[in-house]
Amino acid sequence: MSDEQVIVAQTNRNGNKPAPTPGEQPLAVAGTGLVSILIPCCGQLEYTKLCLPALLRHTRIPFELLFLDIGSLDGTADYLAGIAAALPNLRVEVLRAASDLDIPSACSDALAAARGECLVLLNNDTIVTEGWLHQLLALAALSTAVGLVGPMSNYAAPPQLVETVPYRVGPRRHVQPRGGAQWLVEVEAVHAFAKQYRQEHKGKWAAAERLGGFCLLVKREVLQRIGPLESDLGLGLFDTDVLSMKARVAGFTLAVCCDVFVHHFGTRTFAHGSANPPPPVPDRRNATTVN
Repeated sequence: MSDEQVIVAQTNRNGNKPAPTPGEQPLAVAGTGLVSILIPCCGQLEYTKLCLPALLRHTRIPFELLFLDIGSLDGTADYLAGIAAALPNLRVEVLRAASDLDIPSACSDALAAARGECLVLLNNDTIVTEGWLHQLLALAALSTAVGLVGPMSNYAAPPQLVETVPYRVGPRRHVQPRGGAQWLVEVEAVHAFAKQYRQEHKGKWAAAERLGGFCLLVKREVLQRIGPLESDLGLGLFDTDVLSMKARVAGFTLAVCCDVFVHHFGTRTFAHGSANPPPPVPDRRNATTVN
């Protein structure tokens, strides 16, 4: 990672994007183990501020970060620029889009920029836990037939759903936030539960017909085989119903890593509005395709 370069590319879909220079976006190289983590941000900065510290703390190297900043007006752009500046040994790229209408184009840009052997779609309203990426990759390496891998979560559709978690989600009653985002969830309790859950379900996995897009590892060869995704929802790569279906039709197995737990707030990543979004809805279990 010491020789990686930080690249912050501010791309405005209403403006002009500088033409890439030769060698600016090198292709994935087999055997490097590099993983490209794609994180969409439609505002919701307080969730991003919970997601990124956990990601940087618990993600094995080498990896690169590609952010899709879609119409954010709450300081997200400045925060992501600060993340890039603070990580001189990590490749960080920020692609900007003006609105939802530009999501497919932004996804295409992100795929063109990604250099990893595997890609991970990760919502900014998630909290990853110790060993998450290592375990997803290990399951993906179990067989060439495994194309997509996802973890368990408190907010997902079966078979990825953990029905009950022992920690609090959302602000306590009569407690006012004091800055930051820790008040949204008890972060250390999330990590403690994930560790216990991993020990209790060690080595278990299951096949699935579809996987949620809140945290999804995708082998590059899957994308090469299925070609461009056409989503009626206008979500491009993040329409994981379409992605799951095409992967299965192409002969790939979709696998759930049953000993990895990732916290998911749900319906935050693609929720639009002010810097003060509505409170999380922890009891809603049937997650949407992208949330």
